[in-house]
Amino acid sequence: MGTRTGSGLLLPVVVVATVAAVFGVGKITDTVSDILGGVADGTEIIGAGDHQIMVRSSEKTQLDDCTAKQVIAEKKCGDARVVVFDAEKMPFITRNISQAWSSGHPAVLTMNRAAETANRRAACGRFTRVHPKGSCDEYPMAATDQGGVDARTEEVPDRENSCQGGTVRWQYPRDGEDFLVVIAYPQKIADRPYWGVDIAKDPSCGV
Repeated sequence: MGTRTGSGLLLPVVVVATVAAVFGVGKITDTVSDILGGVADGTEIIGAGDHQIMVRSSEKTQLDDCTAKQVIAEKKCGDARVVVFDAEKMPFITRNISQAWSSGHPAVLTMNRAAETANRRAACGRFTRVHPKGSCDEYPMAATDQGGVDARTEEVPDRENSCQGGTVRWQYPRDGEDFLVVIAYPQKIADRPYWGVDIAKDPSCGV
């Protein structure tokens, strides 16, 4: 008996169980999500239970010396500056991020606030609202060197864009500095595009 991934690969359950046994209690990789997510869409899950983060597979080594709980609390791992997007508060923005990673967009971005207006216009200038309380979200973010015309865009609730400004923007580093984007509580990422209903588990957006 096996588990079939999104790319059609069949992974024996015994392999998952064997790999899971390798990890200790203090620093756990959720191996089922890790293997399936990594194969299917280039992302991996670090942690377990109430402390999980999703990271782009190519950047996972930057977090090897930290637990998910540490990354969420401290917004860093060693020398790596981390910006955490909370899927409990922003399930649709984090969906856009994870989908952008899957299509090849980077998880390491460079802060550039001076480019924000032009990049947002390039990414969302032709955006048409489908739902009354929807707005354009872009990844990479407009205030980075990587944002702009090639960014992935998707409609998200207005509240989430406000939430992003209020609870994530304060994490951004100084202009010219690199940072790694991760997603906290990835099990709360929306499983389909915004359909006009705000499904956030925590809509308060408090820090």
